[in-house]
Amino acid sequence: MSDRPIVLLLDSRQAGGIETHIFQLSRALCNNNWPVQIWFYQRHQDEHPLEKQLQEAKLLAAPDWPSSRRKIVVHYLGGKAHHLMAKIRKIRPLLLHTHGYKAGIFGRLAAMLNKTPVVSTFHNGDPGEGIVRLYTLLDQLTSVVSKNIVVSDEIARRNIHSPKTINNFVEVPAHPRSAGQAIAFVGRLSYEKGPDLFLQLARHQPLLPFRLYGSGPMAEHLQKQPTDNVQFMGQVPSMEAHWREIGLLCITSRFEGLPMVALEAMAHGVPVLSFPLGGLPELITQGFNGWISPAGDLRAMSNLLQFWFSLPEAVKWQLNEASVATINNRYSSQAILPQILAVYQEAVQAKGYSWPEIINNKALPDC
Repeated sequence: MSDRPIVLLLDSRQAGGIETHIFQLSRALCNNNWPVQIWFYQRHQDEHPLEKQLQEAKLLAAPDWPSSRRKIVVHYLGGKAHHLMAKIRKIRPLLLHTHGYKAGIFGRLAAMLNKTPVVSTFHNGDPGEGIVRLYTLLDQLTSVVSKNIVVSDEIARRNIHSPKTINNFVEVPAHPRSAGQAIAFVGRLSYEKGPDLFLQLARHQPLLPFRLYGSGPMAEHLQKQPTDNVQFMGQVPSMEAHWREIGLLCITSRFEGLPMVALEAMAHGVPVLSFPLGGLPELITQGFNGWISPAGDLRAMSNLLQFWFSLPEAVKWQLNEASVATINNRYSSQAILPQILAVYQEAVQAKGYSWPEIINNKALPDC
């Protein structure tokens, strides 16, 4: 098996859905004996939350460790295309896997000039506005030079070259079951995520407990119109310690792909109530592991929320079990990683290179 690493490239300021995906993907690759490096296009802070998460999971290697140690190496680049070019020439990765529009645009250019296989994953269900919309369009137009993964069929219908739909995935924790009662929003406090709609939902149900996790440009505006039954929890480093207090996750977004937070919630036994966005209708089976509410209909969502809250504890337990089973069967690394590796192999062989054979299927001790 080759010691040339698989490089996951992103440009990121804080923790979010893409960063959660990269944590899960890098861990799954490491656990299957693939050398992995994560490259941040530029450094926005001393230590990115993803780096801290890898450290806490005992997956982080020192930057000068050889890839054969089977730890995950993190590098911060200088934020310029020529820095990325130089890094590719020095490391000579097996392939480059980009995440997000800036990493996609510059990653494809650098990979093409260095004859490096490149795969891009398109995560975002929101086309953006202004300059972000222009970057998103350029990201799609340049996808002709990469092998492309999308996380929902809705994203696949955009101008992305030959996309392959592959679900996001998470690992189910050893003790996943939640017994909480709080109704939660978890995500960036920005227009596309709909935290304002979540507050409106809370006003529909003044006797039920709501929690709002996250930060973002709408935070100050939202806190000026508090609702007595909503706790503003702010940005938390990890939701791991909070899922046990949550009984239902509400997704009130205006745009989505396949949100990692929905998979995380269900992996912890928390059912999901959502509008029909992106890949969520394929994830959620009505009344089995959650509910899909008609798009934008807060009254209907409120009625479903009240229905969930009034269910007997034994029925809620069945919903929790079904949520975990859904992740284990369809959204775990065992189910999804082989599909991603097949795209990697196709990208490598399309450049005329040989695809390395894995030594064995057992995780090495460092992972």
